Amino acid sequence: MMFACNRHETKVFMNGMASGCTRMYEKCPHEVGAEIILTSKFLDNSGRSIPFAKAQITSIRPGTVGEFKNNPMIAEMDGYQNGAVWKGQMDVFYGGVKDDYRMFHLKFRISEIDRDAGRRPDQVEEKRPDTL
Repeated sequence: MMFACNRHETKVFMNGMASGCTRMYEKCPHEVGAEIILTSKFLDNSGRSIPFAKAQITSIRPGTVGEFKNNPMIAEMDGYQNGAVWKGQMDVFYGGVKDDYRMFHLKFRISEIDRDAGRRPDQVEEKRPDTL
């Protein structure tokens, strides 16, 4: 299963500074033990979703924005300095969130990472002559 990462998540996963992320779902579509492929549209300027890592989901924790904001471990696992910064990013990512909004925190074990994803010549789309 592919898992799209935002700009911040791409950066912190690529630099080994995060082990999880938070998503807002009605019902979480993921399962503990499942392997996912992390993708990002922020590895080059093409706008394509480029796979850059394989990960296994090690835990799924349901909660609310308020609970996660007040838990410094969530912010740390997601690569943020503190809960206030984490909450600010969730506001940006989801266009505003309230403390009672339900979310799921996914913790990963990264098994493979391609730090050159989006930078190799074989991943660059060739321009057709009519688009030059």
